[in-house]
Amino acid sequence: MKKYRRLLILLILSALTIFGLLRLGQIDLSPETLSQVNWAWLPVVYLIFYSSVMARGLRWKLILKTMGWPLNYIYVQALHTSGLFISMILPARLGDVGRVVMLKQDHQIPITQSIASIATERALDVFSILVLAIIGALLALPGKIPTEISTLIIGTAILFIIGLIGLLVVPGFEGWLRRPGQIEKIISPLIWSLYQKALNFGFALIHGVRALGKSPAALALAVLQSLYIWFCDSLLIYFVLISLGAVSRLSVCLFVGMVSDLAAAVPITPGALGQFDAVVIGLLTLFGLTVAQGSLTVLLLRFVSLWTFLPVGAIVTYIFGFSRALNLNGQAPAPNKEPTTQSLAELAES
Repeated sequence: MKKYRRLLILLILSALTIFGLLRLGQIDLSPETLSQVNWAWLPVVYLIFYSSVMARGLRWKLILKTMGWPLNYIYVQALHTSGLFISMILPARLGDVGRVVMLKQDHQIPITQSIASIATERALDVFSILVLAIIGALLALPGKIPTEISTLIIGTAILFIIGLIGLLVVPGFEGWLRRPGQIEKIISPLIWSLYQKALNFGFALIHGVRALGKSPAALALAVLQSLYIWFCDSLLIYFVLISLGAVSRLSVCLFVGMVSDLAAAVPITPGALGQFDAVVIGLLTLFGLTVAQGSLTVLLLRFVSLWTFLPVGAIVTYIFGFSRALNLNGQAPAPNKEPTTQSLAELAES
């Protein structure tokens, strides 16, 4: 039982989330309540969700290819799906760590290159969410954007701009930072060696992230893919509301989806349980929906994008052998053989 404790924790958190949403919205999950949902829209919601998952795999494959690592799409998609699954059962996006581990094990891709590909994903994500959030805010709340929301958007934009400036400026200082000068004479050779290794890692990461920018066509395609991925989040809310008979403007769903994604950008709990949910409910009530409608919307969103995705992610993870990164099987390496991978817990502790 111990080896499945992560899954058990997620189940407990999910149960608490469901209980909290039901109490908050005073929802009675009776046949009468469920009959109010137009389930004919559920296939549309699933299609939108899984198309965004596929788009994530295509985008990551493109990023890796521009960095000089042309991998098979099925492998990349399966690994990305497994990463999403791991991030849902572990906090702080540890699924990304799992992807780094697997790329190193299966294709000998340097850790700096793997991290750079994921950092590029994150940069594209932040850019797309910001653009869509601003568009949604201007359309849904013309001239009436709440101070808290505008502060969140502006703060994220400032951090994003600082990061871009860093990518453009820092490489120009590489030669100066590597120049021995007087500092090498007053520090030990060991510290100087560690300093050089840190520089090697840092600049390898920066050059990897900059690789996509050197191909305008690939960059444009990656931006379009990113905009589609995050626009799908808004479409999910839109069609879930339609299934509940609580039709709202697409611009409202765009604003709600993007602000909720910004609030859950750094997930404290597995799957950002509680973070994302509270913001969605709060913003939907801001636009005139009841708490009950908002709570039921979140329940259906979680049903599609979390609870029914977990079996899919688990199956993909095990079929393609990526459970090695998660270390759920609890099997020790055979004698006289090197371990096939390093568990996420061990990697986090190292």
